[in-house]
Amino acid sequence: MKTLYRNCTLPLSGEDLFCVEDGKFAPCTPPYGAVCDLQGACVLPAFLDAHSHLLAYALSLLQADGAACRTAADYAALVQTFAAAHGLSENAPVTCKNADLFPPAEELDAIPRPIHLQARSGHAGMFNAAARRLFGIQKAGILEETDYLTATKRVPMPEGKALRAAFCTAQENYFVGGMTLAQEGYLSEEMFPLYRALCDEGALRIDVAAYPAPSSYDEALRLFPPRQSRLFIGGMKIFLDGSPQQKTALLRAPYTGGGYGTATMTEAEVREACRFAAARGAQLLAHCNGDGAIARFLHALGQLSPAARNRIRPVVIHAQIMGEDLLDRAAELGVFLSFFPAHIRYWGDVHRKQLGRQRAGRISPARSALLRGIPFTLHQDSPVCKPAPLEAAACAVSRTTADGTQFRGQEIGVREALLALTRNAARQYGFADRGRIAEGMRADFLVCDRDPLSLPPKQLEQTRILTVYRAGECVFTKTP
Repeated sequence: MKTLYRNCTLPLSGEDLFCVEDGKFAPCTPPYGAVCDLQGACVLPAFLDAHSHLLAYALSLLQADGAACRTAADYAALVQTFAAAHGLSENAPVTCKNADLFPPAEELDAIPRPIHLQARSGHAGMFNAAARRLFGIQKAGILEETDYLTATKRVPMPEGKALRAAFCTAQENYFVGGMTLAQEGYLSEEMFPLYRALCDEGALRIDVAAYPAPSSYDEALRLFPPRQSRLFIGGMKIFLDGSPQQKTALLRAPYTGGGYGTATMTEAEVREACRFAAARGAQLLAHCNGDGAIARFLHALGQLSPAARNRIRPVVIHAQIMGEDLLDRAAELGVFLSFFPAHIRYWGDVHRKQLGRQRAGRISPARSALLRGIPFTLHQDSPVCKPAPLEAAACAVSRTTADGTQFRGQEIGVREALLALTRNAARQYGFADRGRIAEGMRADFLVCDRDPLSLPPKQLEQTRILTVYRAGECVFTKTP
């Protein structure tokens, strides 16, 4: 059936009506099977999640929020309240997310319940003595990067019903944010059985693009064949460094107070990953926060032929600390950049102390990328931040820290931010049929209560998403 949607605003194309037929946008020519009056609402292409971790976000919904905790006693009180509210046994472990302030190890060890503290960045954490015994973890104190990620693999998944309920809520929250596609930004082998079960049960409502490590890419393709479920293997993912707030992002010049961060891959390993992706014709995402890591990745890409680079469609994930020389090189090599501008809001003040005013002020250099014609997207890296693309857009436009300082010079306009969430996100994935409201494209769109382009930038996040459609079918409607 052909449906005409009229009396609306399409700010990215300038139209005031559109048609949907058989899941695609169609010419606005009669006859129509139905006419829908949108009563002046704004219509945008649906957002595509450029980078996040869907399962980790679902798990975060089952964790206590330690953002307000400052001492071991605070954490003890939090987990006691959390355990009582969720009916957990006396010895059941509790993970506290957003735990950016770690107490002395000996004080945390004195708490008898197994406790796992996880920094908001996901790049550091602590396990108390009870948790270390339970999970067989040897190292005490604050763990970072590889040590921490290795330890977290020992933490078992929650029980089936609780996890599936959380996963259902997580998908709904992505729809609430206006997204019709979520990313599993690192599909580890430990996740394979769960995702296989979710696919078999038909539990995936949202499309999921998953990126395993090169070492498990072939097995992931075998377990998740193309077009057999909503989950598809989008390519592969590598990690070259850590995070700037933990001072583990790899830099070319030292942090304030010293240190260059952490390299998690050698130059030879990065080159081999690039060659492996090219041989498989697979997209390659590279987690690179610091300019040292970005330089290493670009150097490896430069050793591939142009045809090989085209096959892997490389994306620098985060690309936060990136000088003009590296932007020039990225433009030459045809590299996509995916920025994490909410870092400015949540850690901008920390970055200013640890990187200095000049480097911190340039973090997520979207305007410099725009001026060079480098395609870029914006992401939230959920569960680090909530799956809210409009927050990413607002942060890229305003570039304001928690204490009200504005990082000037790299801001972009609202239109450019919306294009980064829609058209550019589709290009990052290599989708030729999404990201725009145009004849023949898949009818993925959202209806808003106001036109974001007509609002002052500071009010961008006041836009409310009313309905979300995927292939012409409504997947989310905001309750009154």
